[in-house]
Amino acid sequence: MRAIFLTLPAILALTACIEVDMNVEILGEDEARVTGYMQIQRQMYEMSGQDASFCDAEDGGTFVLTDTHARCQIDKTGSFAEIMDDGGADGPQDMQAQLVHLDSNRVRALLPLSALSGQMEDMASDPQAMAMARQMMAGLSIGFSVSGDSIESTTGTMSDDGKTATVTLGLDDLLAPGTPLQDFETIVRY
Repeated sequence: MRAIFLTLPAILALTACIEVDMNVEILGEDEARVTGYMQIQRQMYEMSGQDASFCDAEDGGTFVLTDTHARCQIDKTGSFAEIMDDGGADGPQDMQAQLVHLDSNRVRALLPLSALSGQMEDMASDPQAMAMARQMMAGLSIGFSVSGDSIESTTGTMSDDGKTATVTLGLDDLLAPGTPLQDFETIVRY
């Protein structure tokens, strides 16, 4: 979970074969719960030597193998530092998701998607890499949401009840040449 949710280079490296849907629920001044899943097509899982290391029980993961997918169900509650622990990743700070307590009962959640734009432009300059990425990513999506008592503002899409903000990136969002991605930033009340 650390690698997929928190460091964008890891997200990019895994998007070719992993579908993601994660929610961070802000529970308090320094407490959050991450729930959701990551899944890989069973065929890709078997081709990778049936390596389930992407689903770490210490990170709240429960591995489930179905006829079509290898899935990691995530459910972890902890402090912001525990939830946002990148496991010692060496990636740049501007590419790591953040939860920051602002005041009384507000938290800023940031997923810096704009940091992916340069990496995607590099891939777009290689037609073979782009064709392979399009084929591998067809139909896949990456979804992130932040929830709490209410959403004050978001660059994503707000739910009808005003309690959840979501961003979903599909193939076209990630591989569209020359289209910069916008950071997913949300101010949430708990």
